[in-house]
Amino acid sequence: PWKTLKLPDDPKFQNASAGCAQRYDLPNGDILLPIYYRRRDQTEHRVTVCRCRFDGKTLKFVEHGDELELPPAEKHGDGFSEPSITRFNGRFYMTLRTVKFGYVTTSRDGLHFGPLKKWTFDNGADLGSYNTQQHWVTHSDGLFLVYTRRGLNNDHVIRHRAPLVIAEVDPRRVVVKRQSERILVPERGTRLGNFGMTDVSPTETWITTVEWMQPVGVTKYGSDNSVFVAKLIWNRPNRASIVGRKADRATPNSKPRVVGN
Repeated sequence: PWKTLKLPDDPKFQNASAGCAQRYDLPNGDILLPIYYRRRDQTEHRVTVCRCRFDGKTLKFVEHGDELELPPAEKHGDGFSEPSITRFNGRFYMTLRTVKFGYVTTSRDGLHFGPLKKWTFDNGADLGSYNTQQHWVTHSDGLFLVYTRRGLNNDHVIRHRAPLVIAEVDPRRVVVKRQSERILVPERGTRLGNFGMTDVSPTETWITTVEWMQPVGVTKYGSDNSVFVAKLIWNRPNRASIVGRKADRATPNSKPRVVGN
């Protein structure tokens, strides 16, 4: 049966959620689960990463890391939400949603994080992603971000939540490589901003989404409530996927390439 993760008995966790989050499974079986939370009398959420343990029946809380919140000068809306975490080349990366911007931060242990920064392109321009989630596609030889943003002839789409795009991340500078950006799912008038990512195998990753039919009239752009599965077929096995970590540890490093979708 479904169970609720039991968090510490502290008022700050009165309203806590892992909705739309990406977790990371550690080699020892522990789970790093990002959550966003607040007291009932608060409006702004903070984010932390919970280290959890699954005994085959129950997921149990072990500890949590830093409590991340927007700096006072940047506070707006409801704070941070929908955090997603991944690991690439020994470093953890977490992306966070806010009303006005997407943010990113990094960590060595997945619990304690460095300074928060707004997502930008590698030329310094704002990424333009706001008020919706971003997710990671992590290959053993490359790190990618999936997101929506302004500036794609999409002002008629609610919150610019379509098309759904993917781009490579510079893991050292933690910026998006603008020239690598590609459309995963086309824009047809309605939003695609709620989506998920799944490593199906070491050679295949899926991004799934559905057309959310709002507002009335979006059908004139071609949308019809379709469900989309964008399949990324890797030309080299992905040793960073849960399956790939076990299946192909000996494959030498090389630049990954998406060969189909």
